[in-house]
Amino acid sequence: MTGKHISYAVQNIEGLSFDTTDISKIALVTEGGGQRGIFTAGVLDAFLEAEFNPFSLMVGTSAGSLNLASYICGQYKHAYKVITQATTDHHFFDVYRFIFGREGLDLDWLMKQTQTSFELDWHQGRENMRSRTVLASASGVTSHQASYFNLNSDNWSLALKASCAVPVLNKQPIFSQNEFWVDGGLCAPIPVQEAYERGYRHIVVVRTVPIDTSFDHCWMTNIRRALGNSKAAGMIEMLLEHEDNYRKTQEFLSNPPDDVTIFEIHPQKPLKSKMIGSDFASLDMDYRLGYQSGKYFLNTVGRHINIKDAPYKTDYKHDATNVDLMKYA
Repeated sequence: MTGKHISYAVQNIEGLSFDTTDISKIALVTEGGGQRGIFTAGVLDAFLEAEFNPFSLMVGTSAGSLNLASYICGQYKHAYKVITQATTDHHFFDVYRFIFGREGLDLDWLMKQTQTSFELDWHQGRENMRSRTVLASASGVTSHQASYFNLNSDNWSLALKASCAVPVLNKQPIFSQNEFWVDGGLCAPIPVQEAYERGYRHIVVVRTVPIDTSFDHCWMTNIRRALGNSKAAGMIEMLLEHEDNYRKTQEFLSNPPDDVTIFEIHPQKPLKSKMIGSDFASLDMDYRLGYQSGKYFLNTVGRHINIKDAPYKTDYKHDATNVDLMKYA
């Protein structure tokens, strides 16, 4: 016997048939996907607008971590502005810079924007994290394991950089705690199992691709062997591990354990946006789809989620330490 999996996509009637009861606690998990994270931004803005945040645990990967930062800080349309303005700026990504062997993505510049032009309200964020845990995943280059870093620390920007450091586009992994860190999506593409291992049996998952998406780069196995022990070979090995992890996660989502209910919010077909290099019209369209999907969730199962002693609501705004990265225990 397997648990329950309910799909929440616009024009999908499956979500209409589910009425949930007996929820003691609930987690939120957000997938990465680069600029495709604009879909997640729309979902979470629908939640903010409705003052809906019953989640005591939130776990994000890569762009999903950035979206959670905007959400926990209660800043309506903050993630939308970061994605449509900051991530489309040539300071963040320059294809010519990448072609000529320099850093493709400038994460330092992006993090600076979240402290200046698109400032995150961490005072409000820390207030909201008094009763919640918000984690960003990152993948260890040496360990080939995912670690989860608590955003309720003075080094939140380093945690977000580690979670978003896409291999190849980022020439240099993020170094901390005697380990090099890259994009959390390699080892934890959709960190739903982490929520499960922490005791959560009701989990809302926001995806940025259709639920039947799969990857297949088996042809890279031979290239990996030819490259020996080089850094490039290590990156290819992590990519192949990513595919294996993705398949295992897909299986968990489709056939969860019998004590688990998965609420999966996702697009029905591939988004117009790409991982990087998307135009404004595509980003805006996908944001609106995410917003509609979030409203659909709220108007179906969201109306029935009533958790006793739930974390207090997040105040949302229409406008918006020298502690090292520590693994959350």
